Amino acid sequence: MAYIKRFILPSFFIFFIIFFAGVSLANRITQEPSFDCAGNISISQEVICGSAYLSLLDFELSTHIAGLRQLLTRTQYLVEARTFVEKRVDCGDDAECLTQLYESRLWRVRSRVNDLNPMEGSWVNDDHVNIGIVKIASKYRLVATSPGPIEAYCADEDNVVVSRSAQFDKWDMKKNGFDYAWSNTCIWNVRVEDNKLNIDITQGCLEEDVFFSGAFRKGESVDLAYVCFER
Repeated sequence: MAYIKRFILPSFFIFFIIFFAGVSLANRITQEPSFDCAGNISISQEVICGSAYLSLLDFELSTHIAGLRQLLTRTQYLVEARTFVEKRVDCGDDAECLTQLYESRLWRVRSRVNDLNPMEGSWVNDDHVNIGIVKIASKYRLVATSPGPIEAYCADEDNVVVSRSAQFDKWDMKKNGFDYAWSNTCIWNVRVEDNKLNIDITQGCLEEDVFFSGAFRKGESVDLAYVCFER
């Protein structure tokens, strides 16, 4: 868990924050992939075997395959499975490519077998704040980024972004939300109601935490470079 970080970071590099949060998560959860790493495997599978996070993604994906097969015809399932394997082979030894492929595939499969929590996904507001919540295995991870006041962000040549990242056990997630304690005095109360994510923060939080307080809607983060260009 990281309480407060400042990144000199263009918005289109937000993916790497999420990726490294995933690496941290994998370091705390050890899981072999769904296939035998000692067998005759592809270069991509070798990369997966050498990565704790990719191994975790592969195993997690395999746990939802039975449910997916019940929703599809045999032909539909085989076509999907073959397409995924072909894309995995095309990634070769590119771990970033494999990570994006697996995260995307896992998200789609979990949504189809009704395994997603209503809180999961990407949430945004009009101040260009982004909240990402996703479950991998038995852990949820939260990554929040904010440019702060957009005028100050665009005027700052360093483009400083405020970030929060955390992970917590799935049993800490309630039906409509969770409470996360960043410290003894700072707690985020995170709830979903009427398809909106609401975050309330306690008075003991840092001044910058106020950027993450309020209501959010489902949506993708925008490239802040374009936001500043249009101003």
